[in-house]
Amino acid sequence: MGWAALTKRNVLALSLGIFFDALGVALVTKSDFGISAVSSVAYTLSSVFPAMTFGMWSYTYQFGLFVLMCLLVKRCSAGYVMSFMIGVVFGYTLDVCRLLVAPLPFCPLPRVVYFLAGTGILITGVAFLMISNLPIMPQDLFTREISAHFSLPFKVVKTVFDLSCVSLSLAVAFLALGRIAGVGAGTLVSALITGKCVDAVKRRLLSTKRFGQGMQ
Repeated sequence: MGWAALTKRNVLALSLGIFFDALGVALVTKSDFGISAVSSVAYTLSSVFPAMTFGMWSYTYQFGLFVLMCLLVKRCSAGYVMSFMIGVVFGYTLDVCRLLVAPLPFCPLPRVVYFLAGTGILITGVAFLMISNLPIMPQDLFTREISAHFSLPFKVVKTVFDLSCVSLSLAVAFLALGRIAGVGAGTLVSALITGKCVDAVKRRLLSTKRFGQGMQ
């Protein structure tokens, strides 16, 4: 297989990953059951400072992670910069997806559907991003690079990072709004199942004809 065909598949996987990831976050946010830990900070900031959208706060927050990561690992590569640019594209896609789901009714049963469907779509999106073999967003790259640079177990770094995101979100929400914004039971559910489910979907995608060859 030529490099052109391989690149097309990788770009397709990346594009699908960004769209599904954004749509999943938009649906989970619409359900109001609690969004993922990594999205909680940007969502809380958008609630406190609504002059900027959720998507805008998403890539602003990811820029902060990008800078912090470069300082901690003491380097900045072209791949890191591309990772941030992908984060910007994701932010704009997220805002578009939120506009698409905005007209949906907000009632108990549909909210459950939004959460379940959104979680499934989000997991699929992350799996596509993982198999693309292209730079991933700073919020995902941060834990991977910190783990590798300091020779720390990835699970430990990921757990500390997620807990830090939730703690920061809760602190900002309580100080500025006097209430919780975005963090809920769904946040815990997401933390418990996302990792295992992404791995399963990733293996399934790699077993297909379109994505199975040359993507491992």
